[in-house]
Amino acid sequence: MEPKRRLKPAHTDSFLIRIWREEGQAGWKGWIQHTRSGESALVRELEELWAFIERRTGKLDTTARKGLK
Repeated sequence: MEPKRRLKPAHTDSFLIRIWREEGQAGWKGWIQHTRSGESALVRELEELWAFIERRTGKLDTTARKGLK
């Protein structure tokens, strides 16, 4: 039996994300941190999370987000 080969990603990044919904508020708020640089941001909309990630990793493939709500 041939051993399984693992594909090594060309580039990886890690982010720490916290999201919450405040009482009486309809939308989500959040905090995100890029673990390598330590840069962080508070966000008022989830789309701002994607923008933060895209500024560090490049434009995301929108088809990959289909399952995320």
